[in-house]
Amino acid sequence: MSRLLKSSYYYPLLITIDDREPPALEEAFSKMGNMIIHRQRLTAGDYLFDGDLLVERKTIPDFCTSIKDGRLFQQTKKLAMGKVPACIILEGRKRDFKETDFLPQAIQGILLSICLSFRIPILRTKNTQESAAVMLQCFKQLSKDKLEEQRFFPRPVPFKRRRQVLLKQRIHILEGFPGIGVDRAERLLMKFGNLHGVFMAGNEELLKVPGLGKKTVERFMEILKK
Repeated sequence: MSRLLKSSYYYPLLITIDDREPPALEEAFSKMGNMIIHRQRLTAGDYLFDGDLLVERKTIPDFCTSIKDGRLFQQTKKLAMGKVPACIILEGRKRDFKETDFLPQAIQGILLSICLSFRIPILRTKNTQESAAVMLQCFKQLSKDKLEEQRFFPRPVPFKRRRQVLLKQRIHILEGFPGIGVDRAERLLMKFGNLHGVFMAGNEELLKVPGLGKKTVERFMEILKK
C-alpha cells in the first residue's frame, strides 16, 4: 500500500468493499480514480469509507428478499449498534417495486420503522453510478475535514536524495501512529523539521498541517501522553 501511496499525486480514499458485493460499484469507484479499493468480508454493511462511513447497499429485489428471510432487520441492527455512522442505500426505480409481492403501504411502513426505530437514514438512488456518487457525498458531509481539503492537494516536493535514509527512518516511526500514513508523515516532517519538533507540537499546530484532522490529532496526542 505504501508503494501505491508513494506513486499517487494526491491522498487516496480507502474504500473497503464486502467480498460478497457484485463488481458494479467497484468499477464505478475505479473510474473516479484516486482511491484504494480492496475487498474483504465485513461483519456489517457493504462499503466502508476510511472507517468514517458504513453503507449497506440494497437493490429493490434484494431489499424485499431480505425482509422475507429476516436479514434486513438483523443487518440494520448491526449498523445501528456500530461505532461508525451508517446509512442504507436503496437502489432502483419505483417500478421495480411492482415486480415484488409487497404492497406500497407495507414498504413504506418498513422504511419508516428503520428510519425512526433504528435511526438509520435510507437514501434512494436509481443506479450504481448514482449510488457511488451519493456514497461519496455522504462521506464528504460526515467528514469534519472536507474531502477536498484532506486529500485533494499536491504532494510535497521530495526531500533531497542525501537525506533519504534518515527520512525513511523518520517516516517509518511516524506512520506507525493511527491515521498517519506515508504522505502525512512527510507533511509533518516538512512542517516541523524532525521528530522532536513533531512530538513537541501542540494540537493547534498539528491541525495546521494539511490532511491532519481533529480525530487523527487527538489519537496522536493520546498515544504520546500515555
